[in-house]
Amino acid sequence: MHRLPEASRTALPGTAPGDPLDEALAALPSREPVNVRHYLLIAYRSRWLTLCGIALGLLASTLYNARATKIYESWATLQIEADPNVLGLDRPLVEQRDWMREFLPTQFRLLESRALASMAREELKAARAEADDPEAGLPSVDDIVDGRAIEAVKETRIIDIGFRSTDAEMASAVANALAQAYVNWNSAARSSTTREVSGWLTQQVEEQRKLVAASEAELQRYQTRHKAEGLGERGNIVEQRLAELQSRGTGATAVMIEKESKYRQLSELVARGAPLDTHPEIASNPYVRESKAELASVQQQLADTSRELGDLHPDIIRLRAAVANAERKLELETSKAATAIRHEYESARASAASLRAAFEQQRSVERDLQEKAIEYTALVQTAEANRELLDKLLQRSREISISRDLPGASARILDAAEVPGGPILPRKERNNLLGVVGGAVFALGLVFLLEAFNTRVTSPDDVRRHLRIRVLGIAPDVKALNGHAPLLLGDGAPPQFTELLQGVRTNLVTAPEFATARALLVTSAEPGEGKTMTAANLAVSLARLNQRVLLIDADLRKPRLHELFGVERKPGLTDVLTGRATRDAFQQTKVGRLWLMPAGDDSCNPTDLLGSERFSQLIDTLRGQFDWVVLDSPPVLAVTDPCLIARVASGVLFVVGSGTTSRDAAAAAVERLDAVGATFVGAMLNRVVLDGSGRSYLSYYRGYPLPDDRQPDSSLAPDLPAPPVEVEVEVESPPPPRPRTRRYTAVADALGEARNPWDI
Repeated sequence: MHRLPEASRTALPGTAPGDPLDEALAALPSREPVNVRHYLLIAYRSRWLTLCGIALGLLASTLYNARATKIYESWATLQIEADPNVLGLDRPLVEQRDWMREFLPTQFRLLESRALASMAREELKAARAEADDPEAGLPSVDDIVDGRAIEAVKETRIIDIGFRSTDAEMASAVANALAQAYVNWNSAARSSTTREVSGWLTQQVEEQRKLVAASEAELQRYQTRHKAEGLGERGNIVEQRLAELQSRGTGATAVMIEKESKYRQLSELVARGAPLDTHPEIASNPYVRESKAELASVQQQLADTSRELGDLHPDIIRLRAAVANAERKLELETSKAATAIRHEYESARASAASLRAAFEQQRSVERDLQEKAIEYTALVQTAEANRELLDKLLQRSREISISRDLPGASARILDAAEVPGGPILPRKERNNLLGVVGGAVFALGLVFLLEAFNTRVTSPDDVRRHLRIRVLGIAPDVKALNGHAPLLLGDGAPPQFTELLQGVRTNLVTAPEFATARALLVTSAEPGEGKTMTAANLAVSLARLNQRVLLIDADLRKPRLHELFGVERKPGLTDVLTGRATRDAFQQTKVGRLWLMPAGDDSCNPTDLLGSERFSQLIDTLRGQFDWVVLDSPPVLAVTDPCLIARVASGVLFVVGSGTTSRDAAAAAVERLDAVGATFVGAMLNRVVLDGSGRSYLSYYRGYPLPDDRQPDSSLAPDLPAPPVEVEVEVESPPPPRPRTRRYTAVADALGEARNPWDI
């Protein structure tokens, strides 16, 4: 069964084919790449709707341009500068970024204020003072506020003031009035601010003079009380003395630590009872070393003499006395060296303590001087700051007094607004462009919206994605000719129809399902999808390959094949299955090597006949006598007959009507056939709409013109025996009832014995 999930799905490690987890994962929707060509083809098919949308948008924009009120706009240009330093005074300049960040936005808000709009209206009224009615035709303050526009030229101090009006002259007059009102307001505000600042500075100068006098008096009193005239020199001397004491104290502390280390070593030797001459300092003492050498020499002499003389010999007695004297001398020198180490340690400790006390005393003196210096410095700084501030206030007061009478030039008009030569609104070109684009977007949006909600099967991709069946080919939608549709191949069918159907035939012939047996069931989900015509034309196409083909009309409820081929309806399939006909049930058609078994007489219960063992035996017998057996059946969703026929067919060709069959209906039909174990050879998309050049909106199918009388070369056909003149099929009588297997019982209960086809 050629189902896409089975062909493309890969089982997970550790799972066997058919594992429920594997099937569940395969059923999940996959994210597919966007097919841009598909959407372009959709747009191409709807090109006339898109053109209509563009035409409507252009018509709407044209009507709007004709009916819209004409709006005129005029602009005046202002230059805003900081206060000019006419006097050349030394004062800090405002940075450019600070000016752009603070000052310029402030001027914007002033230009957008209602007060300035009111001043501009008064300017306009004053200019028309000689008129009979100065108020006539003047815009209100609200109109000025609504129609004005303020724009700044980037990275400059230039501001454009514009105004829109239905009157061109009024637009320029209001723009100029706004600019002049701002210049006048800025000049008046500057003069008023100068007067206020001058008075404030005078008051601040008097108060600052009092502060200067008070701070200088306080400084004088402090100098007299603490004799602070030479405070700086005294501080330097104290600091030098403190540094000297700190350096000496550091050296004394180091010496004390060294002496203390030697003394502690000596104390440890005494505590352990060890000889004192093992101390490094004592051992290196020259007197101790001399005494130790003398003692060693006398002891050596005593040892040498003792080997020759007795203990009471005078030399022995003398040498023993000399040894005792040398030992006493060594002990005395060792004791002196140890006493010297202790004295040196005590002396170093006393010296370090003395220097530490002197340092603390000197630091106390230094702290006292620092406190006095801090207070004195603060008084000096206060006095100097007050004097400096007084000087600045006096200088600024003089500057303000001098510049009070100078003309200000912080804002001036660069270009006055002129009467515009034409309206700026409506913008006809832009409106027309918006109309064209808007109409196209609306039309395309409508097309894609309808496409998104379209649940019909329209392309092979839909078949593969939603039904998971491979597509064997397509068949185009055939237009009626002389009131009758050219239905069969070779009977006026278009070349494209013939070529595409031959492609389906080629895929069927090479399908592995038909390697041994060739019983093909042609069915569809719903009526009207063209399954009967597909079965008839496929049978004709197979017969033209010199194949012996039997076409069976298994649609026992609404048979049509006998009408297409112009033969009698009976005897036929029902007659054979009921035993009323055993021979002459096939009828030769006008197509060579093609026989037709019509539906036969009306049957009271087609489901029982198609589900019987006689039907299975009949198909098995016909497989041995014909190269191909093609069965036309009713729609799957209408009755259960196709499910019964699919059990004995070698493969099922599922016909889908392009643009007519819903995805849900087709999927439901496929599920029903799957339930009975049907083998899908593939699907054929029928009634595909082709354009005038023979091409479909399906990108990979093309039609190629062929002569109407084109026939395959019979020399290339397989050498098969000639068909019998009369074909007789012997069908045994119904066998006695036998126990049903579990599978057959389930199928019969679900399909063959169900009265309502929607019960399964």
